[in-house]
Amino acid sequence: MILTLLVLLTILFISIEVQKHFKLPSPITLIGLSYAFYYIFPNMVLFSEATFAELVLFLIPILIASDALQLKLDDLKKNALSLLYLAVLSVAISIAFGIFTANTFFAEYALSTGAIIALFAMVLATDPVSVVSVFSSFKVPHKLKILAEGESLFNDATALIIFVFIAIPMINGAEIGPVDIAVVSLKVIFFSVLIGLVVGYIGVLLMKLTQDPMSELVLILLTAYGAFEVAEMFHLAGLLAVIVGIITLNTITEKSFDTVSDRVKKARRIVNQTNRSKKIFSTGFMSGITRKLSSDVSHIERHKQNLNYVAVLALLANTFLFMSMASIVNLELLLKYKTEILLMFMITTLIRAFMMGTFGIVSNMTRKMTDIGVRWWSVLLFAGIKGGLSIVMLQMLPAGFEHQEMFNAIVIGVILLSTVVYALVLVGIILLNKKTFDREVELEGHH
Repeated sequence: MILTLLVLLTILFISIEVQKHFKLPSPITLIGLSYAFYYIFPNMVLFSEATFAELVLFLIPILIASDALQLKLDDLKKNALSLLYLAVLSVAISIAFGIFTANTFFAEYALSTGAIIALFAMVLATDPVSVVSVFSSFKVPHKLKILAEGESLFNDATALIIFVFIAIPMINGAEIGPVDIAVVSLKVIFFSVLIGLVVGYIGVLLMKLTQDPMSELVLILLTAYGAFEVAEMFHLAGLLAVIVGIITLNTITEKSFDTVSDRVKKARRIVNQTNRSKKIFSTGFMSGITRKLSSDVSHIERHKQNLNYVAVLALLANTFLFMSMASIVNLELLLKYKTEILLMFMITTLIRAFMMGTFGIVSNMTRKMTDIGVRWWSVLLFAGIKGGLSIVMLQMLPAGFEHQEMFNAIVIGVILLSTVVYALVLVGIILLNKKTFDREVELEGHH
């Protein structure tokens, strides 16, 4: 166990430093170093397939919580229509395209409709951690970040709902029609959001009872895992409940900190005016203001530190994820299905390019949606990096599923290709358009 932790921390440290100095996204370094470790020490298997699914499910809430903490409710409201199109409608239409293409390119496997939906749900689910990792190294327009990171986060919830409540029942023989899909989807979304709101508000109430920074950090984690567990207990979408719960907690908490920030500004103005005018106030009055100012500033700083702590925990969890994935990958299997992997990678890339293109056309015609051009389209296209959730869904396929081997190879192969190819292309696009993005960031700052 100690060796495992040492290896994980070493790989994480190197990945962070490489990203900081060479702008290489950390997921690429994590994957590269993880495979290098298993190549050099082939007998040191840190994770087994038997424990892998449980490990990933254990890590998902903290990964999602970290990304949800980056989103502000005001930004979500302003971009609600855009995110609805990108993360819900786009995924549903993409899977519909997938059914047609799979029947064309994978006809020899005679995949059922349920199996095709499951496969495309897995390879369309994106990785918000990787997207945030790339954007953290560069200056890009705030609205573009919201679209890419928000789409990546809510895309996961949509893909998982489709996979669990539509694809799996169909694979198991259930007959599901359009009305059933609509009813099930609305029920799952409504009750998952409701659970997220309730758990988030409970987290807020508990947060008001403490001023201890470590307790606040624990409450953030409790909210994430609590929302996930309660939703899963009722066979709902735990992922969506986590997103809603954390955004609820963070939004209300941030509002209270805005009040504290206003109080800090007011106190500083009084102190500065006193110093300039040389007015003489009682020692007790000035001492009280100074103490309150110091307390408020410390409170804000502690909250910011907690957000950083959650981000560090998410980085560690992501390292666990990539290390565990490297330990179960069968290179012979990837080579056996290399044609299917490349086909699926190209199909999903073309579908995503088309959907981002239609989003650009629709958004540019609608005042309530964000206008995007070719640059933003290309960023959104290659922000579709795949990750951990795809692995989770892979482990949720029914026991004895006849296409398990092929699905394992395709999903893991597409994850590896998208992590390397998409991330590198995304970095290249941002670097090539650096001056333009810098101007856009500056213009946003003036508005």
